[in-house]
Amino acid sequence: MPTGNGAILRVHDWVGRKDRHPVAVDAVVQRADGSTVAARLTNISEEGCGIEGENDFLIGELVEIAIPGVGRVKAQIRWALHDSAGAKFFDETEREAEA
Repeated sequence: MPTGNGAILRVHDWVGRKDRHPVAVDAVVQRADGSTVAARLTNISEEGCGIEGENDFLIGELVEIAIPGVGRVKAQIRWALHDSAGAKFFDETEREAEA
C-alpha cells in the first residue's frame, strides 16, 4: 500500500471506522445455529470489535457476543480469517432499517 509522506493512504472506497482500543477479554460468541464458541476480543470500540480464536467465522454471519461487564451484543462479522475476525455491533432497529 502506498504510504506517501509517511501517512497511510486509504484504499479507494475504504470506509473508515472509529478507533478501537486494545483489550484482552475472553468472550463467548453464539452463532446463528445456537452453537457457542470461546473467543478473545483483541480490540473494541462503540461500533465493533476484533475477535481471535480458531472459529472460522463467515463474512456476513450474524452472531451474539457475551462480553463480561457489558452483556450480550449483536454483531455481524465484517471480515474473517482462519484465526481472527472483525465484527460490527448493531441493534435490531438498525438491521430492520437496512432491509
